[in-house]
Amino acid sequence: KMEAQGVDTVSIKETPGTEYVLVDLLRSWKLPESVVGKISDRWKCQIAPFATDEADLNQHVLDGTPVLTPSRFGERACSSVGEDCLEYLIDNPERNTFPKPKIAFVAGWGRPGSILIDDEELRVVNSFEEVLNGDPPLNLQMFHRSDEGEPNIPRFPEFLDWPLPTLFSGSEGELRVPCDMATRVSAKQALTWWHLDDGGEFLLQVGLPLKEVRGKHQENPVLLGPSGKPVVKLFVFAARNAYDILVQDKESNKTHRFSHLDLFNSPSHALPEPSGDYDPLPTLWVAPLEAGGRPLLSPPNVPHLVLTLQHCVMVEERVIHKLFLDEVHYFMEKAEGWAERPIFYPFLKETLQDADKVRDEVVGPLLKVLREGSPDQVRARARESLATVVKCAGKHFVVHPETLSEIDTALADAAVQALEKDKRALEQEELLQAFSRNIPDGVTAFPNDRFAGHVHIGGSPWWGPLRETPEEAVKDRKDMISMKNKKGLGALDE
Repeated sequence: KMEAQGVDTVSIKETPGTEYVLVDLLRSWKLPESVVGKISDRWKCQIAPFATDEADLNQHVLDGTPVLTPSRFGERACSSVGEDCLEYLIDNPERNTFPKPKIAFVAGWGRPGSILIDDEELRVVNSFEEVLNGDPPLNLQMFHRSDEGEPNIPRFPEFLDWPLPTLFSGSEGELRVPCDMATRVSAKQALTWWHLDDGGEFLLQVGLPLKEVRGKHQENPVLLGPSGKPVVKLFVFAARNAYDILVQDKESNKTHRFSHLDLFNSPSHALPEPSGDYDPLPTLWVAPLEAGGRPLLSPPNVPHLVLTLQHCVMVEERVIHKLFLDEVHYFMEKAEGWAERPIFYPFLKETLQDADKVRDEVVGPLLKVLREGSPDQVRARARESLATVVKCAGKHFVVHPETLSEIDTALADAAVQALEKDKRALEQEELLQAFSRNIPDGVTAFPNDRFAGHVHIGGSPWWGPLRETPEEAVKDRKDMISMKNKKGLGALDE
Protein backbone atom coordinates (compact mmCIF):
# COMPACT_ATOMS: atom_id res chain seq x y z
CA LYS A 1 0.00 0.00 0.00
CA MET A 2 2.82 2.42 0.84
CA GLU A 3 4.47 1.80 -2.52
CA ALA A 4 1.14 2.33 -4.26
CA GLN A 5 1.01 5.78 -2.62
CA GLY A 6 4.40 6.64 -4.11
CA VAL A 7 6.19 6.28 -0.76
CA ASP A 8 9.63 4.69 -0.71
CA THR A 9 9.91 1.74 1.66
CA VAL A 10 12.55 -0.49 3.18
CA SER A 11 11.72 -3.82 4.79
CA ILE A 12 13.08 -5.55 7.88
CA LYS A 13 14.57 -8.82 6.70
CA GLU A 14 16.91 -9.58 9.61
CA THR A 15 16.11 -12.47 11.91
CA PRO A 16 15.82 -12.61 15.71
CA GLY A 17 18.61 -14.46 17.47
CA THR A 18 21.36 -13.04 15.24
CA GLU A 19 23.69 -10.39 16.62
CA TYR A 20 24.04 -7.16 14.65
CA VAL A 21 25.99 -3.92 15.02
CA LEU A 22 23.26 -1.50 16.11
CA VAL A 23 24.31 1.47 13.98
CA ASP A 24 24.70 -0.72 10.87
CA LEU A 25 21.28 -2.23 11.42
CA LEU A 26 19.57 1.15 11.81
CA ARG A 27 21.38 2.53 8.76
CA SER A 28 20.23 -0.46 6.71
CA TRP A 29 16.69 0.47 7.74
CA LYS A 30 17.31 4.01 6.41
CA LEU A 31 16.68 5.81 9.68
CA PRO A 32 17.59 9.51 9.53
CA GLU A 33 21.26 10.32 9.80
CA SER A 34 20.34 12.74 12.60
CA VAL A 35 19.41 9.64 14.62
CA VAL A 36 22.12 7.17 13.66
CA GLY A 37 25.00 9.47 12.72
CA LYS A 38 26.74 9.47 16.10
CA ILE A 39 25.85 6.02 17.48
CA SER A 40 29.01 4.13 18.40
CA ASP A 41 29.73 0.98 16.42
CA ARG A 42 30.54 -0.71 19.75
CA TRP A 43 26.84 -1.35 20.43
CA LYS A 44 25.58 -4.81 19.49
CA CYS A 45 21.94 -5.80 19.32
CA GLN A 46 19.45 -8.50 18.51
CA ILE A 47 15.94 -8.12 17.14
CA ALA A 48 13.39 -9.02 19.80
CA PRO A 49 12.08 -12.54 19.21
CA PHE A 50 8.79 -13.30 17.48
CA ALA A 51 6.97 -15.96 19.47
CA THR A 52 5.75 -18.80 17.30
CA ASP A 53 3.72 -20.80 19.81
CA GLU A 54 2.69 -20.80 23.46
CA ALA A 55 5.72 -22.77 24.67
CA ASP A 56 8.05 -20.31 22.93
CA LEU A 57 6.22 -17.31 24.37
CA ASN A 58 6.17 -18.87 27.84
CA GLN A 59 9.94 -19.32 27.81
CA HIS A 60 10.57 -15.71 26.80
CA VAL A 61 8.34 -14.51 29.63
CA LEU A 62 10.20 -16.68 32.14
CA ASP A 63 13.55 -15.47 30.80
CA GLY A 64 12.57 -11.80 31.05
CA THR A 65 12.94 -11.19 27.31
CA PRO A 66 10.82 -8.65 25.40
CA VAL A 67 8.84 -10.61 22.84
CA LEU A 68 6.55 -9.86 19.90
CA THR A 69 3.45 -12.00 20.25
CA PRO A 70 1.18 -13.40 17.53
CA SER A 71 -0.99 -10.67 16.01
CA ARG A 72 -4.26 -12.27 17.13
CA PHE A 73 -3.78 -10.88 20.64
CA GLY A 74 -4.18 -7.34 19.29
CA GLU A 75 -6.79 -7.99 16.62
CA ARG A 76 -9.81 -6.77 18.61
CA ALA A 77 -8.05 -3.51 19.50
CA CYS A 78 -6.94 -2.98 15.90
CA SER A 79 -10.34 -3.73 14.37
CA SER A 80 -12.01 -1.21 16.72
CA VAL A 81 -10.61 1.71 14.66
CA GLY A 82 -11.13 0.31 11.17
CA GLU A 83 -8.37 0.67 8.59
CA ASP A 84 -6.72 3.80 9.97
CA CYS A 85 -6.44 4.86 13.61
CA LEU A 86 -5.56 8.50 12.84
CA GLU A 87 -8.49 8.83 10.47
CA TYR A 88 -10.69 7.36 13.20
CA LEU A 89 -9.48 9.80 15.87
CA ILE A 90 -8.73 13.01 13.99
CA ASP A 91 -11.13 13.17 11.05
CA ASN A 92 -14.14 12.92 13.38
CA PRO A 93 -14.52 16.23 15.34
CA GLU A 94 -16.40 14.56 18.20
CA ARG A 95 -13.48 12.22 18.85
CA ASN A 96 -10.70 14.64 17.99
CA THR A 97 -11.54 17.43 20.46
CA PHE A 98 -11.03 16.93 24.20
CA PRO A 99 -13.77 17.92 26.68
CA LYS A 100 -10.92 19.03 28.97
CA PRO A 101 -7.34 19.94 28.01
CA LYS A 102 -4.67 17.26 28.30
CA ILE A 103 -0.96 17.45 29.15
CA ALA A 104 1.43 16.08 26.52
CA PHE A 105 5.19 15.53 26.82
CA VAL A 106 7.58 17.27 24.49
CA ALA A 107 9.48 14.82 22.30
CA GLY A 108 12.73 13.85 23.95
CA TRP A 109 11.30 13.65 27.47
CA GLY A 110 13.95 12.49 29.89
CA ARG A 111 16.89 13.49 27.68
CA PRO A 112 20.26 13.53 29.45
CA GLY A 113 20.88 16.76 31.31
CA SER A 114 17.25 17.92 31.39
CA ILE A 115 15.52 18.76 34.68
CA LEU A 116 13.67 15.86 36.33
CA ILE A 117 10.47 17.87 36.78
CA ASP A 118 10.25 20.66 34.23
CA ASP A 119 7.12 22.43 32.96
CA GLU A 120 9.04 23.35 29.81
CA GLU A 121 8.85 19.68 28.85
CA LEU A 122 5.03 19.79 28.88
CA ARG A 123 2.40 21.22 26.56
CA VAL A 124 -1.34 21.74 27.02
CA VAL A 125 -3.29 20.23 24.12
CA ASN A 126 -6.97 20.35 23.27
CA SER A 127 -7.18 17.72 20.57
CA PHE A 128 -5.41 14.71 19.10
CA GLU A 129 -4.61 16.82 16.04
CA GLU A 130 -2.64 19.28 18.20
CA VAL A 131 -0.48 16.41 19.43
CA LEU A 132 0.49 15.44 15.91
CA ASN A 133 0.95 18.99 14.61
CA GLY A 134 3.05 20.24 17.52
CA ASP A 135 6.52 21.70 17.11
CA PRO A 136 8.53 20.14 18.62
CA PRO A 137 6.80 16.75 18.29
CA LEU A 138 4.59 15.73 21.19
CA ASN A 139 3.68 12.51 22.96
CA LEU A 140 0.33 12.13 24.75
CA GLN A 141 -0.07 9.22 27.14
CA MET A 142 -3.76 9.24 27.99
CA PHE A 143 -4.58 6.94 30.90
CA HIS A 144 -8.11 5.53 31.11
CA ARG A 145 -8.79 6.03 34.80
CA SER A 146 -12.18 7.71 34.81
CA ASP A 147 -14.84 8.74 32.32
CA GLU A 148 -15.05 12.35 33.51
CA GLY A 149 -13.59 14.76 30.96
CA GLU A 150 -12.27 11.97 28.75
CA PRO A 151 -12.36 12.13 24.94
CA ASN A 152 -15.26 10.43 23.22
CA ILE A 153 -13.33 7.30 22.29
CA PRO A 154 -13.43 3.67 23.44
CA ARG A 155 -11.08 2.33 26.07
CA PHE A 156 -8.97 0.63 23.43
CA PRO A 157 -6.72 -1.30 25.86
CA GLU A 158 -9.76 -3.23 27.08
CA PHE A 159 -9.79 -4.91 23.66
CA LEU A 160 -6.30 -6.40 24.14
CA ASP A 161 -6.23 -10.17 24.65
CA TRP A 162 -3.42 -11.31 26.89
CA PRO A 163 -1.52 -14.42 25.82
CA LEU A 164 -0.60 -17.39 28.01
CA PRO A 165 -3.85 -18.11 29.87
CA THR A 166 -1.92 -20.24 32.38
CA LEU A 167 -0.03 -17.12 33.44
CA PHE A 168 -2.08 -14.09 32.55
CA SER A 169 -5.73 -15.09 32.84
CA GLY A 170 -7.72 -14.94 36.02
CA SER A 171 -9.43 -12.35 38.15
CA GLU A 172 -7.71 -9.73 40.27
CA GLY A 173 -8.18 -11.94 43.32
CA GLU A 174 -6.18 -14.73 41.73
CA LEU A 175 -2.86 -14.10 39.95
CA ARG A 176 -3.31 -11.19 37.57
CA VAL A 177 -3.47 -7.61 38.90
CA PRO A 178 -4.52 -5.04 36.26
CA CYS A 179 -2.77 -1.78 37.15
CA ASP A 180 -3.32 0.75 34.40
CA MET A 181 -4.16 1.17 30.73
CA ALA A 182 -3.51 3.96 28.30
CA THR A 183 -3.89 5.16 24.74
CA ARG A 184 -0.73 6.87 23.53
CA VAL A 185 -0.80 9.26 20.57
CA SER A 186 2.71 10.14 19.37
CA ALA A 187 4.11 12.39 16.69
CA LYS A 188 6.88 11.26 14.41
CA GLN A 189 10.35 11.77 15.96
CA ALA A 190 9.05 11.69 19.53
CA LEU A 191 11.62 10.04 21.80
CA THR A 192 11.25 8.72 25.33
CA TRP A 193 14.62 8.17 26.98
CA TRP A 194 15.82 5.31 29.21
CA HIS A 195 13.33 4.47 31.93
CA LEU A 196 11.69 1.63 33.84
CA ASP A 197 7.97 1.03 33.93
CA ASP A 198 6.14 1.86 37.12
CA GLY A 199 5.92 -1.09 39.49
CA GLY A 200 7.40 -4.38 38.37
CA GLU A 201 4.63 -4.92 35.83
CA PHE A 202 4.30 -6.52 32.41
CA LEU A 203 3.07 -4.38 29.50
CA LEU A 204 1.13 -5.55 26.46
CA GLN A 205 1.10 -2.89 23.76
CA VAL A 206 0.00 -2.77 20.13
CA GLY A 207 0.24 -0.18 17.37
CA LEU A 208 -3.17 0.52 15.82
CA PRO A 209 -3.45 0.19 12.02
CA LEU A 210 -2.60 2.84 9.41
CA LYS A 211 -3.51 2.76 5.73
CA GLU A 212 -1.14 5.66 5.02
CA VAL A 213 1.57 7.55 6.86
CA ARG A 214 0.94 11.14 7.82
CA GLY A 215 3.03 14.15 8.71
CA LYS A 216 5.65 16.20 6.96
CA HIS A 217 7.43 15.06 3.81
CA GLN A 218 8.95 11.62 4.21
CA GLU A 219 12.66 12.37 3.89
CA ASN A 220 13.50 8.73 4.58
CA PRO A 221 11.80 5.55 3.37
CA VAL A 222 9.00 4.12 5.47
CA LEU A 223 10.29 1.14 7.46
CA LEU A 224 8.11 -1.93 7.00
CA GLY A 225 8.13 -4.69 9.60
CA PRO A 226 8.25 -8.45 9.03
CA SER A 227 4.52 -8.52 8.27
CA GLY A 228 4.81 -5.73 5.68
CA LYS A 229 3.16 -3.05 7.84
CA PRO A 230 4.78 0.28 8.73
CA VAL A 231 6.91 0.32 11.88
CA VAL A 232 5.63 3.15 14.05
CA LYS A 233 7.87 2.75 17.10
CA LEU A 234 11.26 1.22 17.79
CA PHE A 235 11.79 -0.01 21.33
CA VAL A 236 15.38 -0.47 22.48
CA PHE A 237 15.72 -2.68 25.58
CA ALA A 238 18.60 -3.74 27.80
CA ALA A 239 18.71 -6.48 30.43
CA ARG A 240 17.98 -5.69 34.08
CA ASN A 241 21.63 -5.96 35.09
CA ALA A 242 22.57 -3.23 32.58
CA TYR A 243 20.58 -0.55 34.40
CA ASP A 244 23.53 1.09 36.15
CA ILE A 245 25.46 1.30 32.90
CA LEU A 246 22.62 3.17 31.21
CA VAL A 247 21.23 5.20 34.13
CA GLN A 248 23.12 6.89 36.98
CA ASP A 249 20.59 7.50 39.76
CA LYS A 250 23.12 8.91 42.23
CA GLU A 251 24.03 11.68 39.81
CA SER A 252 20.35 12.46 39.18
CA ASN A 253 19.73 12.64 42.92
CA LYS A 254 22.52 15.21 43.29
CA THR A 255 21.75 17.36 40.25
CA HIS A 256 17.97 16.81 39.92
CA ARG A 257 18.61 16.26 36.23
CA PHE A 258 18.33 13.14 34.12
CA SER A 259 21.70 11.40 34.09
CA HIS A 260 21.93 8.55 31.66
CA LEU A 261 23.77 7.37 28.61
CA ASP A 262 23.12 9.23 25.38
CA LEU A 263 22.94 6.31 22.98
CA PHE A 264 22.78 8.65 19.98
CA ASN A 265 25.68 10.93 20.87
CA SER A 266 28.32 9.00 22.84
CA PRO A 267 31.50 8.26 20.86
CA SER A 268 33.25 4.93 21.28
CA HIS A 269 36.04 6.44 23.38
CA ALA A 270 33.45 7.69 25.90
CA LEU A 271 32.27 4.13 26.55
CA PRO A 272 33.91 1.62 28.91
CA GLU A 273 36.52 -0.32 26.97
CA PRO A 274 36.61 -4.14 26.77
CA SER A 275 39.00 -5.95 29.08
CA GLY A 276 40.34 -9.16 27.59
CA ASP A 277 37.36 -11.21 26.43
CA TYR A 278 34.92 -9.17 28.52
CA ASP A 279 32.92 -6.39 26.87
CA PRO A 280 31.11 -4.30 29.50
CA LEU A 281 28.50 -3.04 27.05
CA PRO A 282 25.23 -4.99 27.12
CA THR A 283 23.75 -6.47 23.96
CA LEU A 284 20.52 -4.58 23.30
CA TRP A 285 17.18 -5.82 21.98
CA VAL A 286 15.43 -3.85 19.24
CA ALA A 287 11.68 -4.41 18.96
CA PRO A 288 9.88 -2.96 15.91
CA LEU A 289 6.22 -2.21 16.67
CA GLU A 290 4.11 -2.28 13.51
CA ALA A 291 0.84 -0.47 12.91
CA GLY A 292 -1.73 -3.25 13.18
CA GLY A 293 0.99 -5.86 13.70
CA ARG A 294 2.27 -8.06 16.48
CA PRO A 295 1.68 -6.81 20.05
CA LEU A 296 4.82 -6.34 22.14
CA LEU A 297 4.96 -7.99 25.57
CA SER A 298 7.49 -6.11 27.69
CA PRO A 299 8.91 -7.77 30.81
CA PRO A 300 9.22 -5.93 34.12
CA ASN A 301 12.22 -3.80 35.08
CA VAL A 302 14.11 -3.77 31.81
CA PRO A 303 15.47 -0.29 30.99
CA HIS A 304 14.32 0.88 27.59
CA LEU A 305 13.92 3.86 25.30
CA VAL A 306 11.35 4.38 22.55
CA LEU A 307 11.74 6.19 19.22
CA THR A 308 8.60 7.05 17.25
CA LEU A 309 9.08 6.68 13.49
CA GLN A 310 5.58 7.67 12.30
CA HIS A 311 2.54 9.55 13.60
CA CYS A 312 0.73 6.76 15.43
CA VAL A 313 -1.53 5.47 18.14
CA MET A 314 -0.41 2.75 20.54
CA VAL A 315 -2.55 1.18 23.24
CA GLU A 316 -1.21 -0.54 26.31
CA GLU A 317 -2.30 -2.40 29.41
CA ARG A 318 -0.12 -2.90 32.48
CA VAL A 319 -0.42 -5.95 34.70
CA ILE A 320 1.43 -7.00 37.85
CA HIS A 321 1.59 -10.76 38.13
CA LYS A 322 1.68 -12.44 41.53
CA LEU A 323 3.90 -15.20 40.15
CA PHE A 324 6.53 -12.49 39.61
CA LEU A 325 6.57 -10.74 42.98
CA ASP A 326 10.36 -10.83 42.85
CA GLU A 327 10.03 -8.16 40.14
CA VAL A 328 7.89 -6.05 42.47
CA HIS A 329 10.56 -6.48 45.16
CA TYR A 330 13.30 -5.40 42.74
CA PHE A 331 11.36 -2.29 41.70
CA MET A 332 10.59 -1.24 45.28
CA GLU A 333 14.26 -1.61 46.24
CA LYS A 334 15.31 0.36 43.17
CA ALA A 335 12.78 3.13 43.85
CA GLU A 336 14.11 3.61 47.37
CA GLY A 337 17.24 5.10 45.82
CA TRP A 338 15.38 7.73 43.77
CA ALA A 339 15.08 11.32 44.96
CA GLU A 340 11.82 11.62 42.99
CA ARG A 341 9.70 8.69 44.13
CA PRO A 342 7.20 7.20 41.66
CA ILE A 343 3.46 6.99 42.25
CA PHE A 344 2.92 3.41 43.39
CA TYR A 345 0.02 1.36 42.13
CA PRO A 346 -2.70 0.51 44.68
CA PHE A 347 -1.52 -3.12 44.74
CA LEU A 348 1.85 -1.95 46.10
CA LYS A 349 0.70 0.77 48.47
CA GLU A 350 -2.56 -0.81 49.68
CA THR A 351 -2.88 -4.56 49.07
CA LEU A 352 0.70 -5.40 50.09
CA GLN A 353 0.36 -3.19 53.18
CA ASP A 354 -2.68 -5.07 54.49
CA ALA A 355 -1.80 -8.36 56.19
CA ASP A 356 -5.27 -9.83 55.65
CA LYS A 357 -5.16 -9.05 51.92
CA VAL A 358 -1.63 -10.43 51.65
CA ARG A 359 -2.84 -13.67 53.24
CA ASP A 360 -6.06 -14.00 51.22
CA GLU A 361 -5.28 -12.36 47.86
CA VAL A 362 -1.56 -13.04 47.48
CA VAL A 363 -0.31 -15.95 49.56
CA GLY A 364 -3.47 -18.07 49.27
CA PRO A 365 -3.48 -18.18 45.44
CA LEU A 366 0.29 -18.71 45.35
CA LEU A 367 0.13 -21.66 47.75
CA LYS A 368 -2.60 -23.17 45.60
CA VAL A 369 -0.38 -22.91 42.51
CA LEU A 370 2.60 -24.31 44.41
CA ARG A 371 0.62 -27.36 45.56
CA GLU A 372 -1.65 -27.99 42.57
CA GLY A 373 -0.26 -26.06 39.59
CA SER A 374 1.53 -27.23 36.50
CA PRO A 375 3.95 -27.28 34.82
CA ASP A 376 6.86 -27.19 37.21
CA GLN A 377 8.06 -23.86 35.75
CA VAL A 378 4.87 -22.23 37.03
CA ARG A 379 5.19 -23.92 40.44
CA ALA A 380 8.78 -22.67 40.64
CA ARG A 381 7.51 -19.14 39.99
CA ALA A 382 5.03 -19.53 42.86
CA ARG A 383 7.91 -20.63 45.09
CA GLU A 384 9.96 -17.55 44.18
CA SER A 385 7.04 -15.23 44.87
CA LEU A 386 6.33 -16.85 48.23
CA ALA A 387 10.00 -16.54 49.13
CA THR A 388 9.74 -12.87 48.17
CA VAL A 389 6.85 -12.40 50.60
CA VAL A 390 9.10 -13.72 53.37
CA LYS A 391 12.02 -11.48 52.36
CA CYS A 392 9.84 -8.38 52.11
CA ALA A 393 7.87 -8.94 55.32
CA GLY A 394 8.27 -5.98 57.64
CA LYS A 395 9.80 -3.79 54.93
CA HIS A 396 7.82 -3.67 51.70
CA PHE A 397 4.97 -6.03 52.68
CA VAL A 398 2.90 -6.38 55.85
CA VAL A 399 2.45 -10.07 56.68
CA HIS A 400 0.86 -11.95 59.61
CA PRO A 401 3.33 -14.15 61.56
CA GLU A 402 1.10 -17.17 61.01
CA THR A 403 1.11 -16.49 57.26
CA LEU A 404 4.90 -16.49 57.29
CA SER A 405 4.87 -19.80 59.18
CA GLU A 406 2.57 -21.34 56.59
CA ILE A 407 4.88 -20.18 53.80
CA ASP A 408 7.97 -21.52 55.59
CA THR A 409 6.34 -24.92 55.93
CA ALA A 410 5.42 -25.02 52.24
CA LEU A 411 8.89 -23.95 51.11
CA ALA A 412 10.58 -26.55 53.32
CA ASP A 413 9.08 -29.40 51.29
CA ALA A 414 11.86 -31.31 49.49
CA ALA A 415 9.94 -31.48 46.20
CA VAL A 416 9.44 -27.70 46.27
CA GLN A 417 13.10 -27.08 46.95
CA ALA A 418 14.02 -29.34 44.02
CA LEU A 419 12.14 -27.20 41.50
CA GLU A 420 14.62 -25.68 39.05
CA LYS A 421 15.21 -21.93 39.26
CA ASP A 422 14.57 -19.93 36.08
CA LYS A 423 16.91 -17.31 34.67
CA ARG A 424 15.14 -14.46 36.47
CA ALA A 425 15.44 -16.16 39.86
CA LEU A 426 19.13 -16.97 39.35
CA GLU A 427 19.88 -13.28 38.68
CA GLN A 428 17.68 -11.86 41.43
CA GLU A 429 19.94 -12.35 44.45
CA GLU A 430 22.93 -10.75 42.74
CA LEU A 431 20.83 -7.78 41.66
CA LEU A 432 19.44 -7.27 45.17
CA GLN A 433 22.90 -7.50 46.71
CA ALA A 434 24.07 -4.74 44.40
CA PHE A 435 21.68 -2.32 46.11
CA SER A 436 23.55 -2.67 49.41
CA ARG A 437 27.06 -2.37 47.93
CA ASN A 438 28.89 0.78 48.94
CA ILE A 439 30.00 1.92 45.50
CA PRO A 440 31.61 5.39 45.49
CA ASP A 441 29.87 8.19 43.64
CA GLY A 442 30.99 8.47 40.06
CA VAL A 443 31.90 4.79 39.78
CA THR A 444 30.02 2.16 37.78
CA ALA A 445 30.12 -1.45 39.02
CA PHE A 446 29.92 -3.89 36.12
CA PRO A 447 28.46 -7.41 36.35
CA ASN A 448 31.88 -9.13 36.38
CA ASP A 449 33.17 -7.22 39.42
CA ARG A 450 35.01 -4.64 37.37
CA PHE A 451 34.71 -0.92 37.99
CA ALA A 452 35.09 2.26 35.98
CA GLY A 453 35.07 5.88 37.01
CA HIS A 454 32.90 8.26 35.03
CA VAL A 455 32.12 11.94 34.65
CA HIS A 456 28.98 13.40 33.13
CA ILE A 457 29.08 15.61 30.06
CA GLY A 458 25.72 17.14 29.25
CA GLY A 459 24.06 14.59 31.51
CA SER A 460 25.66 11.58 29.80
CA PRO A 461 28.50 9.49 31.31
CA TRP A 462 32.03 9.28 29.93
CA TRP A 463 34.01 6.41 31.41
CA GLY A 464 37.60 5.72 32.25
CA PRO A 465 39.19 2.26 31.89
CA LEU A 466 37.92 -0.87 33.62
CA ARG A 467 39.62 -1.51 36.95
CA GLU A 468 39.67 -4.34 39.46
CA THR A 469 38.87 -2.14 42.48
CA PRO A 470 36.58 0.85 43.15
CA GLU A 471 39.57 2.76 44.53
CA GLU A 472 41.37 2.63 41.19
CA ALA A 473 38.21 3.82 39.45
CA VAL A 474 37.87 6.73 41.89
CA LYS A 475 41.42 7.84 41.01
CA ASP A 476 40.58 7.70 37.30
CA ARG A 477 37.50 9.82 37.90
CA LYS A 478 39.55 12.44 39.77
CA ASP A 479 42.03 12.53 36.90
CA MET A 480 39.21 12.97 34.37
CA ILE A 481 37.69 15.82 36.39
CA SER A 482 41.08 17.49 36.71
CA MET A 483 41.71 17.17 32.98
CA LYS A 484 38.27 18.55 32.17
CA ASN A 485 38.75 21.51 34.52
CA LYS A 486 42.21 22.37 33.16
CA LYS A 487 41.72 21.79 29.44
CA GLY A 488 37.96 21.92 28.94
CA LEU A 489 35.53 19.29 27.66
CA GLY A 490 37.63 18.66 24.58
CA ALA A 491 40.33 17.07 26.75
CA LEU A 492 38.16 13.97 27.14
CA ASP A 493 38.20 13.48 23.37
CA GLU A 494 41.99 13.14 23.38
